[in-house]
Amino acid sequence: MTWGRQYSSADGTVRELWIPSFGRAKPDRSAAEKAAIAHVVAQGLPARRRARHTPPPAHALANPTPPERIRVFDFGCADGSLTQLLDWGPDTVRELFRRDAAPAFIAAATGAGVRPGASCVGCKAIGHCGQLPRTAALWGPLRRPLPLRTMRRSLSAWDLRLYGDCPAQYHLVRQLRLNDLTPENPGARRGRVVDTVLNERHAQSPLRSCRGLPQADEGMLPPGHSLEEPLARSALHMLDEHRALCPLDGLTPQETVLTQHRVTAYIPELDVVVLAVPDLVHTRRGRWIWRETKTSAAPLWEGRSLLRAFPQLALAVLLFDRRALGEGPRRGRVELEHLREGPGESGLEAIDPSRPATVAEAREVIADLAEPLLRDNSYEPRTGRHCRSCQVRTWCEQGTAHVSGLTASASNAERGPVKAE
Repeated sequence: MTWGRQYSSADGTVRELWIPSFGRAKPDRSAAEKAAIAHVVAQGLPARRRARHTPPPAHALANPTPPERIRVFDFGCADGSLTQLLDWGPDTVRELFRRDAAPAFIAAATGAGVRPGASCVGCKAIGHCGQLPRTAALWGPLRRPLPLRTMRRSLSAWDLRLYGDCPAQYHLVRQLRLNDLTPENPGARRGRVVDTVLNERHAQSPLRSCRGLPQADEGMLPPGHSLEEPLARSALHMLDEHRALCPLDGLTPQETVLTQHRVTAYIPELDVVVLAVPDLVHTRRGRWIWRETKTSAAPLWEGRSLLRAFPQLALAVLLFDRRALGEGPRRGRVELEHLREGPGESGLEAIDPSRPATVAEAREVIADLAEPLLRDNSYEPRTGRHCRSCQVRTWCEQGTAHVSGLTASASNAERGPVKAE
């Protein structure tokens, strides 16, 4: 079955499907998904609607003329953007359905494995799942009781960071899935490219370290990645810095390497699914290592705890402590790779999740962020510096007024004092 706006030419030789996306149009979809959509558009009939709606006209359910051309578009309802996903003839549709979609359907119909992840939030069999780690009292006993809820919740480091900045931002982004469609700032775009290059490199088989990455003096990012200057040069310098810090350097082929691997746990007494996606987890001589990579133009803030500055590190410590990954904290390590563009300015920080003081600090950090989030049911805005880059400021009156006030103050400061006559 497909869903969207369906169109057909008067003679029936061309059929189109326009798929609405909530924000921007999706740039592409998987090969299996596109082949399945095209097959249904080419071969399918309009589905009978629910009883409360009027049925489709009788002629719509008769076998129509086989189409000669199938086109599918993705439409962004928020900004009017449009992506053409495919424009195929019937022979191409049949070939790609057999090659890409049919194997995916067979795997979905016959697969019997268990893969904990975001789908655990809506799973009715979670109480009987033997593959999902139970992490009761993940951050210790609650400081005060939480309000009763009727729906299971998920919790991630991103949730905690967004809520820590502003409860309204968390609610609009994570629960209502809104954003204001503004482009990413230069630092975020650079970081995304660096992360993607490293993920692709680390996911290669057989294992290869990053010493063979293009060097900054070559002046080109790997194929398929592009940034304007000077961001491209900055990204290349960061990749240069990563060479000496690459976690795959010296690993034997027998080690396990998982890129963007989702670590999932369940807090049964809170009915909360905890989700974490480290940049890389791997083994080294039987020890599990959790690596987070961050790009930045500024050095780490001296004097501030790493666990407090990066809650994902605190969450990693607790998940190791409760054996959600590996064989326990004594067989694990958490690492922060901090990449900067200046030679010798990057660094690697290691955290031992088996130290009682580290675990106690991680519990305090996560409790300070998670418990207010789980208690909140109003999500009032909290204005501050983060309002300038907020993804949902378009829908926030307080945030918009706060940024306007900052802009006006800066403008007045540039003009200087006005002398009265």
